Amino acid sequence: MKLLNLAARVSCAFSSRNSQQTRTVQKVKDNQSRDVVTELDMRLHRISERFVAERLPGCRLLSEEGGHEALDTGEIWEGEWLIVDPLDGSNNHALAMPNYGYMAAHLRDGRLDGAVIVVPEHNQYIVLEAGQSLYSQPLPLAGSSEHGTVYYAYPPKQDKQARQARGALQDLIDAESAGMYRYGSACAGLYQLLCGRHMAFIGHGIRVWDAIAFLPVLASRQIPVKYAITGRSITVVAGTKAGFLEGAEQILKAEQGLALHTFRNDSLRADAQ
Repeated sequence: MKLLNLAARVSCAFSSRNSQQTRTVQKVKDNQSRDVVTELDMRLHRISERFVAERLPGCRLLSEEGGHEALDTGEIWEGEWLIVDPLDGSNNHALAMPNYGYMAAHLRDGRLDGAVIVVPEHNQYIVLEAGQSLYSQPLPLAGSSEHGTVYYAYPPKQDKQARQARGALQDLIDAESAGMYRYGSACAGLYQLLCGRHMAFIGHGIRVWDAIAFLPVLASRQIPVKYAITGRSITVVAGTKAGFLEGAEQILKAEQGLALHTFRNDSLRADAQ
């Protein structure tokens, strides 16, 4: 499994995560204080670059820290790509707080061939490749709850329709769950969904690299997943309570016209801008 080698490299880099040097903030994006780039972000980005060059000849890299601004988003649905978020939860890491991780998704002509997820504080890596799943240790599964909590991720800037949808989604969460969680890392939220600690996850117009690697992993655990991809944004609704998921889907369609696709067979659909 080639992607297991990537998981090993990333896990090794995370072994030095508690040093102050790795927490050094190198820049703040778009004047958003919660969107920072640390030295560890760049170290993990360089590891991803080297892995692609050495182990995936002909593959292209789309990384959050890779200067992707000029990329035509339609390009990623053709050919071979590794889509990477080197450090999801960078601000948490910079502040020496928990909840961050690494995610990578391997695409071939719009089909998810594999994924790598590393969550260092739980000593966990997950590798999915060629239909096989490998976990560094068994998932610490919690008891499922019909009225559990919901992790809700959304970007700092939203247009009017998205803000209206956000309000309706928060009302739904209040009415149908034990409450909303936000701790600054979609990776951590999705991992806790895998473990059964959240009833549902909503990623509302987040960046595509913030969630795409989890889609095949969730599906492999029989956790229902629906999504919509527009440009570099993805909206994901996943979880164990069908009525809640249907309610969230209806809100997104009514307020934003988003038609969510069911993730089943690793093939992705991208919607027009």
